[in-house]
Amino acid sequence: MKSLMHVLIVAVLAGPVTLSCSKWNDPKEREDIVLTKVQQDILENGNVFAIDLFREMSRELGGKNLFISPLSASLALSAVTNGASGPTLEDMKATLGFESFSMADMNGFYKHLVPALKKVDNTVNLLVANAVWIEQTFPVKSPFISALQSYYEASVNKLDFRDPSAPGVINKWCADNTNNLIRKVIDEIQADYMLLYTNALYFKGKWKNTFDKEVSWQGSFQSLSGTTRTVTYMEQTEDFRYTRGNKVSVAEIPYGNQAYSMIIVLPDTGISVMDVATSLTWDQWKGWINGLSAAELNLRIPRFELEFDSEEYMIPVLTRMGMGSAFDPSRADFINISDIPLFIDLLKQNTYIKVDEEGTEAAAVTTIGFRLTSAGPGQTIPFHADRPFLYFIREQSTGTILFAGLMADV
Repeated sequence: MKSLMHVLIVAVLAGPVTLSCSKWNDPKEREDIVLTKVQQDILENGNVFAIDLFREMSRELGGKNLFISPLSASLALSAVTNGASGPTLEDMKATLGFESFSMADMNGFYKHLVPALKKVDNTVNLLVANAVWIEQTFPVKSPFISALQSYYEASVNKLDFRDPSAPGVINKWCADNTNNLIRKVIDEIQADYMLLYTNALYFKGKWKNTFDKEVSWQGSFQSLSGTTRTVTYMEQTEDFRYTRGNKVSVAEIPYGNQAYSMIIVLPDTGISVMDVATSLTWDQWKGWINGLSAAELNLRIPRFELEFDSEEYMIPVLTRMGMGSAFDPSRADFINISDIPLFIDLLKQNTYIKVDEEGTEAAAVTTIGFRLTSAGPGQTIPFHADRPFLYFIREQSTGTILFAGLMADV
């Protein structure tokens, strides 16, 4: 009987619970991230992957609520790519957008980007942690481990996976690195699991201009299915960056010192959010971002909370995007992890987001398992998200997309 080796990759991003103002730092001027020409090219290709992944996931779900972390997926898959070889390596790099770059370029980019993301806003707490958990009898090649340590700062931990306490050790690490937002990623470790890789990203920020809770009110939200729900709307009139696109309005809501922001894409009345999501391209996204300019908005968005599990969807989506060889036991080549033949048997994200008057709380868990074998001055523009919309969280200076979501029904 074939044994299994599962590499579990967990990437968690989380943001602010409602906290008192005294717990937040006063914003300092943001520090933009400086990239080399090669790093800029890698970043743009990574963001193209982010938009493509979001579009294809939207198609796969067919009108359901969606919330993913493209950054989490890219980080996790890039780390695992260090174990790939041959066509599998090329397919993974091509799907991620890194086919024109060496592994050293790709790894070096993330080694530079991740620490830089932590520094751009002193009011945002961004934690990135990585760990490799190896069954104490399983042989893993040193260069693979060295790459994870050197470029992703992964700690290396050998465990007796048959010890009933082993899952608790890993779950505690996840809880410790996500402010207890993600407390459990595994219930048990099967006898044929041999290696787990965990990546935790924790994000906590606060709106630059918080919403007054006294102004929040109950109103109707028209879901994609046609159902009308009563939701709590947060509202304020303030200057935001805004643009009009083809049949959509786009608003940017900044956090802290404006290094991070949420982009909300609101289709015009009568335009399906699915039509917008499933036709989204990188050029459209760039057009929206480049078109943003200051405008006074009467901003109205719902308070919401959402959990999402992509287990049924990610492998089909990434197969369609070109990574199919990694999931095929007859073609996968992960010889740089171990001499034991492997293929990716499990790939999913578990995500969570909460948006309220203070800010945004969000979490994403990516799991990968390997098996063997504009307006005129003075005009206030209504921006009322009382129907399905798209939303994204991005870093300003680089445009790095941390999260992407489709709200079909609050």
